[in-house]
Amino acid sequence: MLPREKSVLGILTFSYLLALATSIPPSLVGLALFSIAYVTHLLTFDAIFYGRGWLRIGALLALNVAPYVLYLSIDGGDFAVYGVGALLMSAYLWLMKTGRGRSVPGVVVGTALLSYVFILGKAMLVHNVATRDVALAAFFVGYHVATAYYVESRLAFRSVSPIWPFITWVATLAVTLPLWELLVIPAVEPTVKFTRNLVRNTKVSRHGDIVKMGWRELGRSAVLTLLLGLVYYLGALKTEPVS
Repeated sequence: MLPREKSVLGILTFSYLLALATSIPPSLVGLALFSIAYVTHLLTFDAIFYGRGWLRIGALLALNVAPYVLYLSIDGGDFAVYGVGALLMSAYLWLMKTGRGRSVPGVVVGTALLSYVFILGKAMLVHNVATRDVALAAFFVGYHVATAYYVESRLAFRSVSPIWPFITWVATLAVTLPLWELLVIPAVEPTVKFTRNLVRNTKVSRHGDIVKMGWRELGRSAVLTLLLGLVYYLGALKTEPVS
């Protein structure tokens, strides 16, 4: 069963597509295992997120982790990337265990983990990630975490200040732009969005309005993913030696 939340489906799919688009030609073994991981994440997300039996949840988590472990056993790779992913998953499991999996911290950490799938896949597709890949991943994850805070700050039934998405986004730019200045191009629209929300935070409470906001953010995420792919290859063209 696909995830109920369109944001989960969107983040996982955009992570998968961006990793593929920026890893040409990919490792065939990595591509096969990453594709299996992506499908597994989609089909088991709801069973884990809404699940109650820890034995079943543990078995499903093991199933999700298996493609990454198998890849590491076959081809090695960038262990730091997988280590950070393990820390994010541990943090989310702790929040679930303490009954906060669906709280604001749970949503934020869960969003970080979902968008981090991009760099996990990248490490499988190209074996070792470069500085530009790290900057792209930090930007991608930072954007989705800031957007998670943004959505929470606009929900009338949540007490989340609009300062949190703004601070998260500023921190993301402070980390990523010095690593790769071309990221300023896809940063324009999100910067406007988070700044406007800080200046004039409008709450929504009606189901219809929340659904519209969800679709709007899904569209923004799609556009951002496309821009990041274009910027990635623009950067590649700039670094190619002139013959």
